[in-house]
Amino acid sequence: MMWQSCCLVLVCAVVVSAQFPRECVTPEGLRSGTCCPSPSGLNDDPCGSGTGRGECVAIAVDARPHGPQYPHDGRDDRERWPIRFFNQTCRCNGNFSGSNCGRCRHGWTGANCDQRVSVVRRNVMGLSTEEKRAFVDALDQAKRTVHPDLVIATRRTPEIFGPDGLTPQFENITIYNYFVWSHYFSVSKTFLGAGQASFGGVDFSHEGPGFVTWHRFHLLQLERDMQDMLQEPSFALPYWNFAIGGEHM
Repeated sequence: MMWQSCCLVLVCAVVVSAQFPRECVTPEGLRSGTCCPSPSGLNDDPCGSGTGRGECVAIAVDARPHGPQYPHDGRDDRERWPIRFFNQTCRCNGNFSGSNCGRCRHGWTGANCDQRVSVVRRNVMGLSTEEKRAFVDALDQAKRTVHPDLVIATRRTPEIFGPDGLTPQFENITIYNYFVWSHYFSVSKTFLGAGQASFGGVDFSHEGPGFVTWHRFHLLQLERDMQDMLQEPSFALPYWNFAIGGEHM
């Protein structure tokens, strides 16, 4: 199940790079299954199609059955993500990106997303005291800054409109907490129903072929969100060389 989803998130990165874009979690958007908002400043231009940024397309997902490790086909919202909620999203052209094709791909900037930005990750052990402090301060800011584009679901699909059937069940989350939550969401157990033990026999984010690619995308999402927050497109997360880092701590 999630091994497909983890790989799928990379395949669909140009289609929908987030789980629940704030603009799409309206009753109308959820009932229509369409998440094709217009870029900021462009009214009635889904995905920026009028300016060539992207187009609204039907989502194609891997429908092959799961392996025997996961015997609960059709029980989890993460299966065949994201068509449990949306079946049409933006597919961005060129270096445009985001849920509405209104931002630039990682490593690009400018009004037309045609200016290359050098993003260099450095060994954290080589940072100066001031650089380390600046990084910690940026993380603290991310911990306190509500994500401007994304929200998280607080209910599964059957209860997504709440007790009154009218109120979508989504909440704000900070940039750093979204990073934590999305990892949690990828490894959480499958709810099988009231009175039944949830299925947690397989860790699909770590025990399958999606392990490396999923975690790289996971870090890339945080780095991009922090670049936007800091308004610094060259901001880069430092890395820690675990093979030798402990010798210098």
